[in-house]
Amino acid sequence: MRIAVFVENRNGVGLASEIMKAPGAEAHSFHLVTADRDGDVAEWIEQEAAARFDDLKVHNLFQVDEPISGAEFLEEVGHRIRAYTVQERVDRLVFFNDQSQRGRRVAGELHDTLPLVLVQDGHLDFHFKRTDPGLRDQNWYYGSSSPAAVCVWGPATAQHLMFRSADSDVSVHITGALGHSDDPQLLRAARSTTHRHTKGSGEPLRIVVLDQPLSDQRKLSRKDHREQLTELCEALTGFGEVEIKPHPSTLRGHLDWLQTLPDVTVLDESALLDAESLDGYDLAITFFSTTYLQTLRAGTPLILFSPPALNIVFPTINHPLLRNVGTVGELVDVTAELQRAGKFTPNAHGEPVEHFITFHDDVPSRVLRRIEEAEVPAARPVARRPAPTGEQTHGSRADRALRAVEERLNRPRSLAVLGLGFSYVTGVAIPVLTYTQALLAQNPVDIRYFDLGVYTRTEDVLADLADTEVVLINSLAPFWRSPLANELTEALVALGRSVVVYAHETEYVMNFEGEQHALRHAEMVKVLPKVKVLCVSTSQADMFRQLGVSDPVVVYNTVPQDTHRTLARRTPGERPRIVMVGSMQDRKGLDLFSRVAELAYTQGLPWQFAWIGHKTWRISSSTLLSDRVEWMGALSRDRVREELAASDVFFLSSMDDPMPLSVVEAVQQRLRTVTYHRVGSREVLEEVPGYRSFAEYTPAAALEALRRVLEEEVAEDEYQEVEELFDISAFTARMTTALNLAGPDDAARALAAVAAATADAADAPEGQEPDGETAYAEGPFSAVLSRHAKYLNEDFTRHFTAGRQDEALRVGQEILRRRQPVDVLIGMAEIRASRGETDEAFRLLSAAAIAGGDRGRVWSEISRVAGDLGARGRAIRQLARKESIRIELSNRSARLLKSD
Repeated sequence: MRIAVFVENRNGVGLASEIMKAPGAEAHSFHLVTADRDGDVAEWIEQEAAARFDDLKVHNLFQVDEPISGAEFLEEVGHRIRAYTVQERVDRLVFFNDQSQRGRRVAGELHDTLPLVLVQDGHLDFHFKRTDPGLRDQNWYYGSSSPAAVCVWGPATAQHLMFRSADSDVSVHITGALGHSDDPQLLRAARSTTHRHTKGSGEPLRIVVLDQPLSDQRKLSRKDHREQLTELCEALTGFGEVEIKPHPSTLRGHLDWLQTLPDVTVLDESALLDAESLDGYDLAITFFSTTYLQTLRAGTPLILFSPPALNIVFPTINHPLLRNVGTVGELVDVTAELQRAGKFTPNAHGEPVEHFITFHDDVPSRVLRRIEEAEVPAARPVARRPAPTGEQTHGSRADRALRAVEERLNRPRSLAVLGLGFSYVTGVAIPVLTYTQALLAQNPVDIRYFDLGVYTRTEDVLADLADTEVVLINSLAPFWRSPLANELTEALVALGRSVVVYAHETEYVMNFEGEQHALRHAEMVKVLPKVKVLCVSTSQADMFRQLGVSDPVVVYNTVPQDTHRTLARRTPGERPRIVMVGSMQDRKGLDLFSRVAELAYTQGLPWQFAWIGHKTWRISSSTLLSDRVEWMGALSRDRVREELAASDVFFLSSMDDPMPLSVVEAVQQRLRTVTYHRVGSREVLEEVPGYRSFAEYTPAAALEALRRVLEEEVAEDEYQEVEELFDISAFTARMTTALNLAGPDDAARALAAVAAATADAADAPEGQEPDGETAYAEGPFSAVLSRHAKYLNEDFTRHFTAGRQDEALRVGQEILRRRQPVDVLIGMAEIRASRGETDEAFRLLSAAAIAGGDRGRVWSEISRVAGDLGARGRAIRQLARKESIRIELSNRSARLLKSD
């Protein structure tokens, strides 16, 4: 097969080389083609091709300096690419952008004659503050040129392409990102929960600003772009050394202007800032960019800055190294915190990285397979106008009645997931994260995550959930750990919101937490019958019925499926290996596992025992940690898979576990499994050859179950059936049904309604602003992340002194949520007075009058600010003056009496 790859930059050459590394790629011939008349781009592409390939040449459709105008050049791109594909007998064409000036011409010329495969080459999942009718950013239109297939990085992009409009029928495939998704370093960084900071408190920071050609791309006016950069650099130079790295495509005029900025160093725009280079910086700042993948690899904190005038917004990702801000003031606050405390303040909420980039080991193979299978899309049938009247137009009475019911059906399209952190480190978050990724890729549902641990008031949570139709609380932990969960749930129920709890807890955990948090546990027991409860096993559902939950729904759970998983050997070796995966704590059966290992040794059995998992503090002094067990500690996911494949039995020694994910993974690898009778796995594995349970929680009973299971062969068909029960697609279908969320079949009707609403808005009377979609409300990044109180006053003073009134009010509001310091109240009153907001100014002055502090100075400040409040402030000013004089005389009298 002859495959042409249309490249427009160096990155395209790199992606082509990745595809050509896929197994089976040698059976095809690849041809690199570009279109450049000026010579610079073609030269860069040829240099990159020479560095990556031995003898693969780049064909330029144009001669350098060919005498042709810009408009003629773009028109000619389409004609020449068609002639090239015919001449070279090209079977497939791969390209990376169908909305660039050249890519749009290629797609328009070839989409109905040649299978075109569009491969995502950068981050596309940007949000927009407004998407009013009219031209959107070109990223919004990506994939709309009717290619044969589109290969995207992750589920968020897939959702956008599939549900962007009512007639979207593009063939979308989530393959992962070439060069990123199969990088173990990036995977570790994406799932990291820590941030390292090497500088001492107060030391100057080394900061890099990763600029972008916003004005050249017409995303910001030149004036706004330069004003933002100037203000940003002025604010940052006080914290240390500031360097600016221009984008390689930045035009010379902007590069020359950057050199005029004082106290900053401008780097060479052509220099590559990879992870190794970024590692030397304490902080990086950009507007929106794929560079976040490199900063994650480097472990360097990144601030994504979306100034008010910039419509495009980088999505809020929940990661300890990423922070979205909307103003220079917020940016300064985060930078100041990093310098004085060595702590980076990340996003309080947001989506996991894996909503945007799916990790696979075989991305090139997945992309190549889509290229091989691609076919020219069939022509769409011409829409026929229905007859104006008659039964054919409206259908039968029964059909019309059904449509009337369907039109009333309003399945929710927004889901908020509440929890205490969403990390792949803990098993409690894995099923819901896996589910929401699959949901994104299949359904038109807007998903948001909220960490309940960062809130201090129920009102703030309710405000952030105002537009959410379904609230899913992940696990019972928030009810015990957060002081807000019970009150919040009651409030949501009272508001008529659909509230669902997805429970993972065992009876052991319920009893333990009930003792530790008795009051909150009692409140939780009262509120659970008022919500829908989803369970991972029938035995867990029975437990909730005893607590008064009338109809718990069993949905089981799921785990991410690894691309390459080695199956365990069918016949045990001479020295059978028995393994357990789980954190080292009494609840997981540490003592039983150790005593079984000791008992096997005393009976002369040549068995080997190994435990994979980190050590916790929940180990009593009487628990046996046997020397007959290899305590392996925490291992990476890949290593765990390898250890399971090298074992003969998975022995889950937990006393109770509703539906352990580790057993599901063991089943995926066809590993013999033994569990206690009360563990939920027995419900789905009982009587399946290769699985055994023991009814008595004793070493002897467990040993006998191990002995018997080693004598059996795993039943492939029945193990496969159990695996399918926990398959991601099956679990997604159960969860979506249980939550009553919109599915793929509901998308067309809803999007048609959106399209109609947009058309109506476009026809709105002149002067009336249409209602555009809003990606973010007034506060562009939800929930203020708690910071150390003593630093907030510093931030308020800095903004107030610099004249950044909005920033001072923002920080002041955060301070007033906790306490009411006089200086902040007076300062905020002064700002409100200068803006003519007299009612709010009076309210703040009243609060200052009854607050503590130096009363004479307080009344003096109140008098000063009241002078700016016009006629209404005169009485306040007179009173304040009298009080100030009275307190001063009183203090003077007290000093005289004391001296006598």
